[in-house]
Amino acid sequence: MRTPDDKEGFQIRNKGFAFTFFILLQLFSFGSLLLADSVFAEEVTETTQNNSGAKDFDLLENRLQELEDQLRDLESKTVLSEPEMIIKQKEIWVCENGHEYDNRLDGKCPNDGLSLHKESTYQREKVYRRQTIGEQIQNALDEREAKGINIGVSSTATLQETFRVSGEDEAVQDLFGVGSTDIYFIGKPALYTLFFLDIEAIGGSSPDLKIANLSLLTSDVARREVDKRANVREVWLRTELMDQKLTISAGMLDLTNYFDLNAVANDETMQFITDGLVNNILLAPPSNGAGVMAAYDPKIGLIFRAGVQRGASVEQGLAQKVYSLFEVEYLSHIPGLQIGHYRAWVRFNESSKRENIAWGISADQKINAAITVFARFGNRFTSEKYDRDDYFYSGGIEMKTPHTFGIQDSFAIAFLNADMANGVKESLVEAYYNLFLTENLRTSFHAQYLVNSNEGGKEKSYLLPGIRVQLDF
Repeated sequence: MRTPDDKEGFQIRNKGFAFTFFILLQLFSFGSLLLADSVFAEEVTETTQNNSGAKDFDLLENRLQELEDQLRDLESKTVLSEPEMIIKQKEIWVCENGHEYDNRLDGKCPNDGLSLHKESTYQREKVYRRQTIGEQIQNALDEREAKGINIGVSSTATLQETFRVSGEDEAVQDLFGVGSTDIYFIGKPALYTLFFLDIEAIGGSSPDLKIANLSLLTSDVARREVDKRANVREVWLRTELMDQKLTISAGMLDLTNYFDLNAVANDETMQFITDGLVNNILLAPPSNGAGVMAAYDPKIGLIFRAGVQRGASVEQGLAQKVYSLFEVEYLSHIPGLQIGHYRAWVRFNESSKRENIAWGISADQKINAAITVFARFGNRFTSEKYDRDDYFYSGGIEMKTPHTFGIQDSFAIAFLNADMANGVKESLVEAYYNLFLTENLRTSFHAQYLVNSNEGGKEKSYLLPGIRVQLDF
């Protein structure tokens, strides 16, 4: 039989055991929670790392695919060219005895112990480079152009209306039109050598057929040989010698393409349509024919020109009577102004008789980028039956942007005056506005005022508005 003390001791032991068991149970539960939380954290970390790694791999794969596509595109558009020799600059180290090394070493030549110094030399290397197909095609076209014949087409159409302002003759009021088309053939048969052929067809009716004048109101008519039929206007061969200082052209020439030039009054297709404003009327060259022209440019601001051509009265042969022309041109750089050209010429028409000699000047001076002025003067000597000589002068101004509506438009106005020893006098004013439409198409609007011309025996004045269309291909 247990005593109360024994019962109390048993109860105490039971309580201690229960308390110990409770503590162990709590520790086990807490450890399980820690273990579960650690496992869950590792799973989350691993999942995050796996997702991040997957994203990086996708980005890398996409980038590699882009590079492969670019490489494939590059290979499809490029070709490997023929090997080329290039010259590259190279630095070397040399001693006084001439031993060469690619680097400085320790500053002394290993062969003789002398000090090394740096020099530059050049070496040739064979390289291969890739060209795009576009570059290869352009190179082939450039090579073909250098060896073949280039063809160009230029077409001009001019319409003019006539209104008599005053005069004693019968009034002429009508619409006149002239058209011309030129086909150019240009080739390079040798180095510094050029072949040129111009086939032209021209036709129409000009005011000059009805209104007697000295200036020629339609410049296209001045070069007409046959009407409404194709003819060879120019054909020549040009070569350059003496380091390209001497230029010689021979064949069927138009001497006005080389003499009495002017920057703003020398092109009947783009500038003035009055022939007296295209060239000095006292130059009076024969129609295009067999001739030779030489120009010498020593590159000192002076150019010397000389030309001879079969005379107008010669039907057969080349040297029986010749028209000869000599000119010197000075390239000026006046302080405060831009570039200018000043030319002086003298010509002999088939002989050295006084009445066959004339001289003149032609100048154009650029005031600034937008404004250019020009002037011409001519004097033709006369025979003893006249007490004075023939005189001609002209001048004008050309303006470009910002004085025009379009950035490539131009506006110009000019006048001329002719005073002949035989009593014929004439003045004329012309203004035009050249409208740029495309690289191949231009239109210009003209107004000509023929003032008190007594050519033909009767004094008269006419106003002629007109329009010109120019096509170039």
